[in-house]
Amino acid sequence: MKPAAALVLLCALSARAEDIRVEPRLFVKQGRIFTSFGLTYLERGDYWVSPGIALSATYYPSERGGPDARLVWFFSSLSGSAQQVATSTGFVPDARQPNALALVGWRQSLTYGKVALGGSALHFDVQGSAHGGGLFTDRGVAPAVSAAAGIAGRLGSHLFAQIDLGLLLSFEQRQRGGAALGFLPVFSFGVDL
Repeated sequence: MKPAAALVLLCALSARAEDIRVEPRLFVKQGRIFTSFGLTYLERGDYWVSPGIALSATYYPSERGGPDARLVWFFSSLSGSAQQVATSTGFVPDARQPNALALVGWRQSLTYGKVALGGSALHFDVQGSAHGGGLFTDRGVAPAVSAAAGIAGRLGSHLFAQIDLGLLLSFEQRQRGGAALGFLPVFSFGVDL
């Protein structure tokens, strides 16, 4: 008698349970190319003000990661204080003026998540990347490497937004030292193909 009563109680409790809705994974990357276009700013503390635009493309052979390429065009100019020094003395910084950046490397998905927002879910992917390439300057090409952490969020069926917070190390010929470390954030919107 007791097992039958337990079974009835269990059935009654399960009938009262609310439906649980689980969002399917919407940010599927495997076999797709993700392209994006956005804004960036290179901060190296070298008297150059360097805003820019960035174009990126990543192919994901698996959900975990894939090869990544990024092209950046900078619209660099001397900072106000460097401009005053150059006007009054003729001296200019020995740091090279960044004009463009070409990088290839690997983008790795670190984790996938969903956040409930106003009755819907925002699907996102936390990522890391490492790249190598060249920084094109007013005095030639300087070898460069970068590493970044970022997050990409799904905005629609094929649209996404992405922010990367990266460090860029370039190797330039200067009077003091040959390496320049900079901060390179990139905010972009894109589409997957």
